[in-house]
Amino acid sequence: MNLSDHLNLQEHPFMQNATRPLIVRLTEKRSEGRVVRSASFGNQQVWWELAGPEHSLPAPLVAHDMAATALVFVAMHRGQDLYIDGPVTYSLLKNMEDLVACWVAWRPDLYRPIRVGAAQELPDSAIPAPYAPRAVAAFSGGLDASFTAWRHVTGRAGRRSYPLHAGVLIQGFDIALDAKAAFDTTIASAADSLHSISVPLVTLKTNWRTVACVNWEMEFGNGVATCLRNWQGSASAGLVGSDEDYARLVLPWGGNPITYTMLSSRDFQIVYDGGEFARTEKAEGILDWAVGLRNLRVCWEGPTTGRNCGRCEKCLRTKLNFMAVGAVLPESLAGRPSDAQILRLRAANHAQLVLLEEIVQIAEKRQIDESWLRMLKLSIRKNRFLNTFSIFGKLRRMLGSFKRRLVAR
Repeated sequence: MNLSDHLNLQEHPFMQNATRPLIVRLTEKRSEGRVVRSASFGNQQVWWELAGPEHSLPAPLVAHDMAATALVFVAMHRGQDLYIDGPVTYSLLKNMEDLVACWVAWRPDLYRPIRVGAAQELPDSAIPAPYAPRAVAAFSGGLDASFTAWRHVTGRAGRRSYPLHAGVLIQGFDIALDAKAAFDTTIASAADSLHSISVPLVTLKTNWRTVACVNWEMEFGNGVATCLRNWQGSASAGLVGSDEDYARLVLPWGGNPITYTMLSSRDFQIVYDGGEFARTEKAEGILDWAVGLRNLRVCWEGPTTGRNCGRCEKCLRTKLNFMAVGAVLPESLAGRPSDAQILRLRAANHAQLVLLEEIVQIAEKRQIDESWLRMLKLSIRKNRFLNTFSIFGKLRRMLGSFKRRLVAR
């Protein structure tokens, strides 16, 4: 939990005097190989631009459920009831009552209780069912996404396996909308990976993060789920690779199996996929997918090139995932980290720290006895110490700001 979040929130444009319902209108424009949807609210607009093979794009709009999921956090920030000027499924509206209650309980400093309504409540039977059960999967080319795609096309998810209708590569989240060269590089590698397993690639560009997201760590899962909900009526599920495994869940956190269920409707499930596997086990799980390994893209902290920098926290951590099972590093993450690099690792939040601890636990189970593991244990202790002081520092700044406000009055 970021103790300074609620201070910044007061200055955010969402926190304007909000007394009337937040009214949202969803529209769609279509052309060959392209679909653009826009959700307008007040003088602002969130848009999603999808491009890909015509047979992999969403069917024309019937339910406007994605407008509700896209703007519910804006409404909760404002403490403003949300009204969708269009049809929304009854089951989604029902689940969103739980969603609002859950986030208000978890983060009352960020979110307020609201009601969600629509011009028309659709029975779930009103949405045409896909010809056969199938799913779309969020596909960044990262470890979680690659594991999800690979296990579904190989049937390793058992009864939970879905045929994949499309892999969805999103621009506007970790890769900025103006980073064209980086996104073009990412498209090439993602297309190569998906082509090797006969799954079409659809690119999706959106300004959701800049227009409708205040706290990324708490809300990113909602953004991904909304992107996948474009396929409501064309697929029966949207797959999102799990962040933490079930044994190491960090709550509250934007991507989790609890609130993904609350972002689902009866006809379109948002699936927290692969939660029974630790991240290190996922690395081991794609060792037999050579193309996926070659195109693995995990970097978001380093230079925005569409490739891995090899030096940031996530690049180094992913290298350690492979090393913990005794695997050779893939060429996309070439170069073993030095002991000094591992010791300098900075895990700035609890979720990152949990993922480092997981590597230690699995490496010890595999009887790894190398210097890098000893350095990682020291790095974890160092980060626990630094994070403790960081929390106290934020609390001190928060109290100081509160005191200055009282004096000003």
